[in-house]
Amino acid sequence: QYCGATRPASQLSLDHVVPRSQGGKTTWNNIVSSCLPCNSKKGGRTPSEARMKLLNEPKMPDRNPAMVVSQKDAKYQIWEAFVPTEDVANT
Repeated sequence: QYCGATRPASQLSLDHVVPRSQGGKTTWNNIVSSCLPCNSKKGGRTPSEARMKLLNEPKMPDRNPAMVVSQKDAKYQIWEAFVPTEDVANT
């Protein structure tokens, strides 16, 4: 959401636009995907404080069956708060 580079999911992280250290919440309106270098560069600052441009405003994604997290895959467990799990998607 900051540099526009296309990267595999393994090289992305979730970034709080308004950092938690500044009172930012973990909500769809405050979370964007970010490549690891951009997330590291931004750190605990807002995009404007870090002199970085947010390419797209965060929003709740449309429901998409392709966006289902497997509960068995430990590396994506942090995403479960934002993306439906297999059990939820199959109901």
